[in-house]
Amino acid sequence: MAQGVLGQEGACRAVVFDLDGTLVDTIGDITTALNRTLADLGLPPHSENAVRGMVGGGLARLLERGLAARGASLAAADHDRAVARLLHHYAESPAAQSRLYPGAREALRALRECGIACGVCTNKPEPITKDLLQAMGIADAFGIIQGGEAGFPKKLDPAGLARVVAALGATPETALMVGDSVVDVQTARAAGLRGVILVSYGYSVTPVTELEADAVINHLHELVPALALTEQAQ
Repeated sequence: MAQGVLGQEGACRAVVFDLDGTLVDTIGDITTALNRTLADLGLPPHSENAVRGMVGGGLARLLERGLAARGASLAAADHDRAVARLLHHYAESPAAQSRLYPGAREALRALRECGIACGVCTNKPEPITKDLLQAMGIADAFGIIQGGEAGFPKKLDPAGLARVVAALGATPETALMVGDSVVDVQTARAAGLRGVILVSYGYSVTPVTELEADAVINHLHELVPALALTEQAQ
């Protein structure tokens, strides 16, 4: 990664992370929760690879995609009940199979040592998000954890991201988004953030090199150089 992603050294004051596919590989637990919900509805399960292409936009969208892939749909009231079941199943075990991506812990530590505030902005329900990050042992690395269904509309709407940036004591001009999808790019642009970096290993169906991010990294160890931080902070 080149150092020029964010302009001058020290310009970045805060980094906001997406969660699924960026910091944590959550696909195993998401797949289990979805398949338990489908079983409740008398439908067959999906593979992890299939579910990987369904993630994005929150649990309700995940369920819709999971149903559509089985040629099924639900009336509004039944759909709401099924989403509640999915939420229940996922909340029961959000971290049994989930794993931090390599370099996540080290990148967060390096950012903290450089005085860069970190936050999370995800469409995952906030209680589950906090439980997951606690289980991963990195919850304390974040000044704010913004989940879905917490009084703010989901990404692509920039309101939740803007709240995270403000809570970290930064402005959009001094904040960066790190994510894995076009949703993260578009949300960061809508919020007026200084830049957005995508990871190449996440859940995006479209190659991230085609999503017009400011940079793409293949490993979270590359994040600190991409932020133009000093050699000592790496």
